[in-house]
Order: sequence, then structure tokens, then C-alpha cells
Amino acid sequence: MRILHLASHTGNIGDNASHIGFRKVLSSLVKRPLQIDPLEIRRFYFNYSLSDKLSFNEDFAALVNTYDLLVIGGGGFLDFWVENSVTGTTLNISEEILNKITTPVFISSVGCIPHKQVPEGNVEKFRKFLDALLNRKNTFLAVRNDGSLHVLNELIGKKYFEQIPEVLDHGFFYENDGASYKPCKESYILINTTDDQVKMLNRKTGRIDERTFIDEMHKVIDHIIDQTRLSIVFAPHIYADYKAIDLLVTRINNFQLRSRVIVAPHVQGDFGCNQIFSAYKNSKLVVGMRFHANVCSLAMGVPVVGIAALDRVSSVYESVSLPQLAIPVDEHFSKRAIHLINSGEHGKLSTASPEVLKSKRLKTTELYTKALINFGLLG
Repeated sequence: MRILHLASHTGNIGDNASHIGFRKVLSSLVKRPLQIDPLEIRRFYFNYSLSDKLSFNEDFAALVNTYDLLVIGGGGFLDFWVENSVTGTTLNISEEILNKITTPVFISSVGCIPHKQVPEGNVEKFRKFLDALLNRKNTFLAVRNDGSLHVLNELIGKKYFEQIPEVLDHGFFYENDGASYKPCKESYILINTTDDQVKMLNRKTGRIDERTFIDEMHKVIDHIIDQTRLSIVFAPHIYADYKAIDLLVTRINNFQLRSRVIVAPHVQGDFGCNQIFSAYKNSKLVVGMRFHANVCSLAMGVPVVGIAALDRVSSVYESVSLPQLAIPVDEHFSKRAIHLINSGEHGKLSTASPEVLKSKRLKTTELYTKALINFGLLG
């Protein structure tokens, strides 16, 4: 079976973990050889300026039609804040082009939570795009467990809430045995911090004051250094995360910085993903901001505290019955974080229930099995 997979394949190791998890699911369902060709969605972005830039045009439709299946996801590709997009989303595919695609289309593990201002008219554009997808034959559409289903219900319309199922983000199918990388011999807490998410909109808490966020994170770091024996490992998912790391480490005492702090490398693709998430697997505890820092920690059974600058992080914890482990970023979030870190250090922090994850994984694979059978690709 030849599959074209449109997603972000290079640029964020969290996305790679999601894709590795999806390939695991697909391989368990399809009992024949799979050829999965990646197509980088960033090449379709308006701000992409390299010579290999692509567009959602007739050439794209023709390419898709040479495959047995088009897969789109995972990622926030249905976030409907994109200006000058005919759908309001990253998937700037006109209905004319969509109608030229005869290959089955499988869109899953995608989010639709806008963390930027939504331009006027985008909600209607998005509704029209969803209608076009839902009315197509040989098309499957599902959102991930990041609160997107609630956004559909509250902002887009109840009929979309009722017709579009929710599945586990594919990162919940990711596995790592920790064999490829341990950044230090001592026990450590792994921190994933970001700069971009602090600047985004949170539907629940609104704008975040950046200086307050940094001050609160420093209280957390000071506690780890002063009150525990754990080392600190900072793990970037994208190169820009080094900026966020630098804002934190520059306040740490130089001697403590030399002896207690490690910064993991910037590595990309599936290889880099497996390397950095091996560091996650080997940690005593994770404090994570990025979505997949939290998803993959939950999937691997690593104790984790979510720093929820974005509401999708809070939502993913709610979806696995652990809302208490997601800390909204407000003026005093360090107190709650320190309390949970103390619990994690002494082995008293809850992790995701294996039974809950097993049930949700089964529901997801059942939906995928049904979709592939309807496409005539299983049987």
C-alpha cells in the first residue's frame, strides 16, 4: 500500500513522535507492505520561501491520486486563525482542488484550537471546509484529544461536534525504551520550556505576562537546585526552545549551572525524536510545556507535571482523568508546580492509568479499522 503522509516531518520532534506512533498503529492493522512517503506541510506555508515551495493546486491533486491513501496529521492543521486561507486553516485547499482528489483521504489526530486572533470570516470558511470533508465519500476526519471537540461544539456548531469523532493523539502510541540517550549519570528532572507558547492565546486564561512566567519558572528551578538532589536537564523540541532555556539558565548561579544543569542537543527527525524522548524516559520526572512533551511522557508512563501555557495541554490531561497534573500558567503557578515536583521526587505522583490508555487506544484503532475497511484497504 502506497501512502502519502502530509504533515510536519522536520521541525519539531513532538510531531515525529506522533508520526512514529501512527505508523505503529497502521502497521498493526495493515498486513501487507507499507510505503509511506512523507510530504512536508511547511512547504505549503505562506511564509515558506525556499525554491521547493508547493501549493494546494492541481499538481498536488494529481500527486495524491497516484497513491492509495492520503494521510493528513497529526498537528494543529485545523486551527482556524490562518489569514488569507480559503478554509481558514493551514490546509488551504479549495473545494475545486478537493473535488479533483479521488484517492481516499484520512485526516486524524488534528487540532482546531486557534491560539491567535481569528480573522473575520474564518469561522464560516472553516464550517464550509468541514462540510466539504464530511460530505465526501472515502474521507475520514477525527480530531485529537486536546479539547478540539469542545471548540467545535462551542464555536463552530453542534452538528460538527456530533459528526466528528475524537481519537487519541498519535503520540499516545509512541514507545521508547530509553536505550539511546541518557544525558547524565545522576538522577534528573527533565524540563521542556518554550518561548512561543507564552506569546499565544489561551482560551481559558488569556494573555500571559512573560516576565511573570519567567519569575515563576525561576522559583521552580531554585527549589529543585536548593531543595532536591536532582540535576536539571533542559530538552528543546525545536531550535527556538534554546531562547526559552537561555532566559532561565542565565539566572542560575554559575557554579550550580556547571554542576547541576545539562542542556540536551537540538536534533531533528525520527532519529532526534528517539534520542530526546529517551532522555524523557530515563528521567525521574518531567516538567513539560509543549503538547507532546506531556503526551509522550503520559504514554511512556513517566511522572509528568504539565505547565499549561496553552489550554490544549490542560485538555489532554482532562482526557486521561488527570486534570490535577496540568498547571495553568497564572501569577502564582510555581507553588502548585513545586508541590507536584515534591510528590514526583518521592514517587507519589500519579501517572496515566494503563486501563484508561488501553481503552482509548482500542477505541482509536477500532475507528481506524472501520475507516480503512470502508476505503477498501482492509478486508
